[in-house]
Amino acid sequence: MRALRVEYARPPRWPVGMLWALVAFALGAAVWVGARDVRDWAGLSEVHQRTQALDTELHRARAAQSAQLASASAQPAFALDARRLMMLSTFDSAGVLRSVESAQVAGAKLTSLQLDVGERRVNLEVEVDTADTATAYLRALNAGSDRPAWTLSRIQAQGGAASAQITRLVP
Repeated sequence: MRALRVEYARPPRWPVGMLWALVAFALGAAVWVGARDVRDWAGLSEVHQRTQALDTELHRARAAQSAQLASASAQPAFALDARRLMMLSTFDSAGVLRSVESAQVAGAKLTSLQLDVGERRVNLEVEVDTADTATAYLRALNAGSDRPAWTLSRIQAQGGAASAQITRLVP
């Protein structure tokens, strides 16, 4: 039988070459992927900057639009003053004061007179002795008119004194 010749000292060369080729391929792939990622990252930075610029522009446009809407919805001061003056000139305050002065009832004392030109309303606060005095004062206010203009809104009694609120809507 013949002995087989085996060399243990020197391994074959082709596996080492394949290993170096595999390492070079992996290194090239890593460089290629890294370069692509750097390029994509730079593109994302540009997109992020453009997005921030557009967001700033959008906020400015919205602020300008809201300011424009606010200025458009607000009426000029002279229009409000002219409207108040027109309402005041058409309000019959002389007729109201004439009817209040002509109504004289014993036991009734006028404590407050409020002219609300905006709502075209007159409110009277009257201190009265009894509820009958309040209705007599109301009749005296409505005396001489076909339709009663004054209405008794509220009557309140506390202790010995009573107060009545009388309202008139002025056309």
